[in-house]
Amino acid sequence: MDQIYTTLRKFGKVKLNEPMSKHTTFKLGGPVKYFITIDNTDKLVEVLDFLREENVEYIILGGGSNVLCADKEFDGVVIKIHDQTTIIDDQTVIASAGASTVSVAQASVKAGLTGFEWGIGVPGTIGGAVRGNAGAMGGDMNGNISKVEVYRQGEILELSKEECEFAYRESIFKHNNDVVLRVWLKLEKSSEESKDLMKKAIENISYRNTTQPQGFASSGCIFKNVSIEKWKQENGGELPEIFAGKAVISAGWLVDSSGCKGLQVGQAQVSEKHANFIVNLGGATASEVKSLIEEVKEKVYNEFKITLETEVQEIGF
Repeated sequence: MDQIYTTLRKFGKVKLNEPMSKHTTFKLGGPVKYFITIDNTDKLVEVLDFLREENVEYIILGGGSNVLCADKEFDGVVIKIHDQTTIIDDQTVIASAGASTVSVAQASVKAGLTGFEWGIGVPGTIGGAVRGNAGAMGGDMNGNISKVEVYRQGEILELSKEECEFAYRESIFKHNNDVVLRVWLKLEKSSEESKDLMKKAIENISYRNTTQPQGFASSGCIFKNVSIEKWKQENGGELPEIFAGKAVISAGWLVDSSGCKGLQVGQAQVSEKHANFIVNLGGATASEVKSLIEEVKEKVYNEFKITLETEVQEIGF
């Protein structure tokens, strides 16, 4: 048995030639040479040190949402962080990167804290939410983060919210190799009972479920909404009346208005219910999804002279 496999087994459960399709909400992705699940953040740091010393390529995987993994084999290590530790300290929530966003939000609500209820309807891990500055129902990570602990080239650092360089569905972590280890959220005491906060959160989830496709594998929203500034710069024309007074133009509206709803490449389809979702009808390939994304971008550009940016993280292309 090779040395990398033998060493990795000291830190977590290791699978060889594991299909990524088993670990992404899109149900897509080819095999990875080594797939390790780590349930302790300290062990994660040790694994990262080992892989760095051995110069082995690796990918960090959270909940598997908001990612599109290529069909081809990845000759490296995929690390799934599964540390679910969440600590409530007065009005601060300290969560390991592997904790699900939903569980962190639920814990905060149960503790009588408000400000992160929106996270109850967001899939994936809190570490992934930080990387993409995830948001829903008017909230986002930028509005909640106090600081973030990261692994950077063999060092463990604490970054302030400002150092994370958050923007709409953006952060510094999309542009460097930092690995998020822990997250600090600063929330507020609620004047409402926790059961009332939970009720509101569940109502928000129910609303989202009525507007988003159900029953098919997907990664969530594919494209970023378009800022009014971007519209003015690229389109230059009159703003669509339905977006008057708003900060962004819905990417789903742009896709739908370009005639892309229901558009299909192989078994990948632009959802008939919500045009900013691409769904796997069953048996789709990542290449088909990638081709469909490019076709949608082309049609939107030809219709509106707007270049859509993807929100989904592409791995292995």
